[in-house]
Amino acid sequence: MSGSNVTLNQLVNTLRAENLLSAEDDALAYLENRSTPQPWYIRTMVGFGAWLASLLLIGFVTSFTLMFDGGYIFIGAALIVCAILVRQRSDSDFLVQCALASSLAGQALVAYGFADIAGHEEFKIFLGFALVMSTVLFFLFPDRIHRVIMVLLATGSFTTLFYVWEMNALVPLLGPALTGILILLHIRMPRLITGKHGELLQPLMSGLMLSAFGTLLLSTVYLLPELEADFLFYPRPWISTVLLGLLFIYLGRLIWPVIAGTENKKSLPLLYGMMIVIIACAWYAPGLLLGLIVTLLGAHAGRATFTGAGIGFFVLFLTAFFYGIEVSLLTKSITLVATGIAILLSRWIILKIIPTHETQEADHA
Repeated sequence: MSGSNVTLNQLVNTLRAENLLSAEDDALAYLENRSTPQPWYIRTMVGFGAWLASLLLIGFVTSFTLMFDGGYIFIGAALIVCAILVRQRSDSDFLVQCALASSLAGQALVAYGFADIAGHEEFKIFLGFALVMSTVLFFLFPDRIHRVIMVLLATGSFTTLFYVWEMNALVPLLGPALTGILILLHIRMPRLITGKHGELLQPLMSGLMLSAFGTLLLSTVYLLPELEADFLFYPRPWISTVLLGLLFIYLGRLIWPVIAGTENKKSLPLLYGMMIVIIACAWYAPGLLLGLIVTLLGAHAGRATFTGAGIGFFVLFLTAFFYGIEVSLLTKSITLVATGIAILLSRWIILKIIPTHETQEADHA
């Protein structure tokens, strides 16, 4: 069918052939009811307007809750229920953003209301309710962005509780634990994505990835000279390095045979040796290993978002780490140059030991 000379009858016949239009349907009514996607800048303005209108309305309604006890809980629960019902029944950009803003505001009101009624240890109760509600709403609220935010809220509340409970010595375990769950989900992705709750997998993995990024960024806080306090935000970061290094090697064991080929066994020891050297270089900078792990996951699964996120976090963590360490500018410059040379050298070695498609064809010939 020519793209320049398409009649209405031809278009209708094509739609019917693809089972998009039945024989008794009105073709003109079908074409009129087809939604036209709006430009991104229009959708951005609609989203901004929805958030502004929602927050103003929520602030107006919340002002009345000061008149009676439990008002925050009542208004917050009503906002959450209404947000879920609206999101289940509409895909409009304006209503979707309104529902998202209402849900987040409702959760904050409910958590604050329970903490206010308790009257003691309010911050712990607030974090506890935020953790529980974000976990429950991850399953109830049918929106991908909302589910990613719920994972971030749950992990953020859990991490903050560690500091409140003065268990900051266990914080270095959180990043590797989240990364381990992410790798496990990646391995079982073909089976999970076809299951009953397959739509939950992608937002869960994205939320775990971002949560691990945030947790590992805390390891750069202890380097800041401005924070001369006895309280350590991230004690013994080498614990994260060891655990992430084990996950790095385990992931390499799954990926390297696929990339290098099962017959090219001589190159595998060299690849594992390079990984051990990388782990040793990242002894006080565990976030570098996390960036490489996420990059490998993205390359293995063909997900450009994970690959880009891993590279972006690698650069961000490296920048934050070098900003915080107390060494001279000359030492930082030399280290950065050496890091760049090491990366280029590693790339050259990998390209040399892993046969390309053209090399394999030449050897086969």
